[in-house]
Amino acid sequence: MKKITSIIMILIICITCGNTASHRDHYVQDKKIKKDTIIRLNDTLSLYYASYNNDTKLWYNLYIVKKKKRIKVDKGNEYKGTGSELFSRLSPNANFVVVDAIIKDYVHESDKDSTLHENYTCAIIDLKKVKIVKQMQQDCDGSWNKKSQWISSGGKLIFK
Repeated sequence: MKKITSIIMILIICITCGNTASHRDHYVQDKKIKKDTIIRLNDTLSLYYASYNNDTKLWYNLYIVKKKKRIKVDKGNEYKGTGSELFSRLSPNANFVVVDAIIKDYVHESDKDSTLHENYTCAIIDLKKVKIVKQMQQDCDGSWNKKSQWISSGGKLIFK
């Protein structure tokens, strides 16, 4: 068990490129401030982030604004704690949007040291249901085709 724990810690350090920091050098990451941020997608749809965390430099609490009505995005448990750097791509039919969903947190190796862990993912949101319908990690660099299908950068159909 001790060997597995050591291997996991080595992997975390490798994945995060060894971004180690003293526990005293970073703040508690629950310091979210109100910072209304609106990203206009088209004439009738916008993304609205209700808060911003200075420590993680991410926006949180995503809503979809439809005809001036704000609706909280149904994220489900797996999306709890994800933030955004404000990346978004609207599908040609305006039924879906891809947004980034980034998890940043410190793994505490000891009372003195911790490692910043960053997990970059993205999510496809169904704008009619205001619900996340797909989470991706490897295919976030894709794009929408003319049929409003998400295609990976390698040409693979990811979402239809």
